[in-house]
Amino acid sequence: MGIEKYVSSPREIAWSQESVFAKLSNLKNLEQFVSAEKIEEINKKGIDTKGFKMEDFEATEDRCSFTISPVGNVGIEIVEREPFKTIKFQGEKSVPFPVTFWVQLSASDENSCQMRLTLHAELNMMIKMMVGGYLEKGIESLADILAKIDYSPE
Repeated sequence: MGIEKYVSSPREIAWSQESVFAKLSNLKNLEQFVSAEKIEEINKKGIDTKGFKMEDFEATEDRCSFTISPVGNVGIEIVEREPFKTIKFQGEKSVPFPVTFWVQLSASDENSCQMRLTLHAELNMMIKMMVGGYLEKGIESLADILAKIDYSPE
């Protein structure tokens, strides 16, 4: 088993670092982005989510769980927040392999910021061959999606 690291390229977001942090640091806010309609809307913006299907989403501020193809049942919890810079997530026992994930934010100016995503997954060689490509593509797709959502306060 080895720790594999997948890092997205930086994305410019046209919202303040504080707004992005506020939205992403509360997992209940993510529910509005996972409906079939929202995923189709994302596809229309030119972001490829084909094969991505999420169902049974449930969330609290610190935890969420859902079923995602092709992985299955997944549980995620926020384990650390560093206002307004970093949000660290960890996969719960339902995740098929140990995983940590974080969102890093840095201000470009008062009305925009840069975001980068990092995923560490503990994978054996066979699992890496099976899911490594999905994780690599998935981290970039997720960064694209997060860069295009509305971060206005509710």
